[in-house]
Amino acid sequence: MATRVKVTYIAISDGVPIASASTFDDLREALDDYYAVDRTDAKCLGFVPYETKYPDEYEGHYTYSYPSHDEESTELDVVKVYCINYYPHTVYEV
Repeated sequence: MATRVKVTYIAISDGVPIASASTFDDLREALDDYYAVDRTDAKCLGFVPYETKYPDEYEGHYTYSYPSHDEESTELDVVKVYCINYYPHTVYEV
């Protein structure tokens, strides 16, 4: 049996793609790894969904806090999440 990936989630910070995944949960794991949430004082402050009357690729945004390079202050990043069609469809053999 094969499973097809029809969409992909893309995370963008400051206009730069930093992670992609085939599921929303996997994207969150990738972002936590990117910001070293389990290895440093970095934290995910949550996800704010984008609620609109019309369909849109933009899903919402995560906010991450992490220590600055001098470790005397805290930085905040807003990571925008988009869900887009993936082509060609990738087939995973199960």
